[in-house]
Amino acid sequence: MKLNERSVTHYATCNSPPDKTGFLFKKGERNTAYHRRWFILKGNMLFYFEERESREPIGVIVLEGCTVELCESESEEFAFAIKFDCVKARVYKMAAENQATMESWVKALSRASFDYMRLVVKELERQLEEVQEEARSSQAKSKPKKHQPQVQGATSFQPATFSLQNAAITGPSQEGVSSRENGVSWSKPTSMPNGVSEGCVWEGDCGRGDGVKPPPVPPRRKTNGGSLESPVSPGTGCFSKLHDWYGKEVAELRIEWLQMNGCRQNESPNS
Repeated sequence: MKLNERSVTHYATCNSPPDKTGFLFKKGERNTAYHRRWFILKGNMLFYFEERESREPIGVIVLEGCTVELCESESEEFAFAIKFDCVKARVYKMAAENQATMESWVKALSRASFDYMRLVVKELERQLEEVQEEARSSQAKSKPKKHQPQVQGATSFQPATFSLQNAAITGPSQEGVSSRENGVSWSKPTSMPNGVSEGCVWEGDCGRGDGVKPPPVPPRRKTNGGSLESPVSPGTGCFSKLHDWYGKEVAELRIEWLQMNGCRQNESPNS
């Protein structure tokens, strides 16, 4: 791989934030002794300087297709190696001052290559797809289904049939036979021997138990005591009782009038 020296130097010393910096001991290729160097990690490129204040790096390692392994040699404490897959590729050996520094550098260098970033991106995409799939499934379960509400125990609506025979208002039938009008039974008035009618007999009393209720009576004005009974005719709170009471009064007046009229007719021939 050919790199432009100026571009690499500018990238190593520019103000872009580094991924990791620190001192490490680097083993030389010809001189096998360890030399203390200042390292800067940016992306997949590891720069090393002779001193921290140096303006130009003395070398760079491109961390692509490499593996970071710990050295098993007892003489090299806190040492690790950067190895590549190529047969003739150089092996870079470095050592840290302590165990914590060595572990932090090994972790940072192992994650610096684009291959590792590619694996991380694929894993994140897989996790994102799983989260989206779970969100879609939960949304589908929570979405209410459109259906027509059905009332439990409800039956189909059937229009009520109305018979004209039941609704017709019929007049009184034969004598002594009761007929029904507006839910109230009444009988044809019978004739008295003197030609006076007893009035209509209403059977729509308040205490009837055949299940048929008489038509509602318009509310009457209450008295001071709050009772619906008439002060003139006590005990007439029900419509049938009130009707009987007035019917008797009218019948008595009619009988009295007929008697007086009959007396006058009987007296007229004698005079």
